[in-house]
Amino acid sequence: MNEYVKHQYSDDSKLSLRRNLHSKYSSNKQGFTAWLFDKYEFFNNCRILELGCGNGEQWERQIENLPDGCNLLLSDFSDGMVNIVREKYVKYKNISFQQIDIQNIPLQDETFDIVISNHMLYHVPDLSRALSEVKRVLKTGGKFYSATNGNGGMRLVLHEALKRFNPDTTAFQESSFCLQNGLDLLSEHFSDVKRTDYEDSLSITETRDLINWIKSTISITDYPEKDFDKLFDYFENIRKKDGAINIQKEVGMFVSTK
Repeated sequence: MNEYVKHQYSDDSKLSLRRNLHSKYSSNKQGFTAWLFDKYEFFNNCRILELGCGNGEQWERQIENLPDGCNLLLSDFSDGMVNIVREKYVKYKNISFQQIDIQNIPLQDETFDIVISNHMLYHVPDLSRALSEVKRVLKTGGKFYSATNGNGGMRLVLHEALKRFNPDTTAFQESSFCLQNGLDLLSEHFSDVKRTDYEDSLSITETRDLINWIKSTISITDYPEKDFDKLFDYFENIRKKDGAINIQKEVGMFVSTK
């Protein structure tokens, strides 16, 4: 997997900054994590694997609600993230931790009832191989949950804004795994795939928060600082005119059954 991605997620500082923007300015007060847990179908004694767990934030205040006998393996491509979740959740006897590349999962066939991989499949170089590995470690009838963004919404707004100052920019281009193409990609490996969307938007009242979020993303690597100044002025004018920077979000989840 891309070494820059591994470096980007060596700790959770950038990840936390990005999540904080959504927590602060999202219109849907249910929250994306709460929505996800409404969709997950856990049951007694199920075995769960999360690939790309990041800092494990989605499990905060949720582990105690898992059905009896559930075992959870939290994994990430980044050793730094694995260390963070190990320190955070080491007291729980039903949780284990492991560094795993989704393209080569070092676990036996048909081990898990549920596999979760949220907002990370678009980082994977060989997605077909990764999905084959997910299917292999899932039990027959097991479910694979994969949340992702769409190519519209925030991605499109930011790409079009950056093009004003850098017509050749590749930042926030269409994603390799998104709401628009995910059904087709997953259907090559799973016979039953369903998509469900999370309705939400952002109303950002502090322009600097948006610029800092943009700076924290992989898409913006090596972007000139002078263009960030132009971008700030562009969005600040929108904020002054409209009272806020309003952006429709495009995010959801696929549920694939083996």
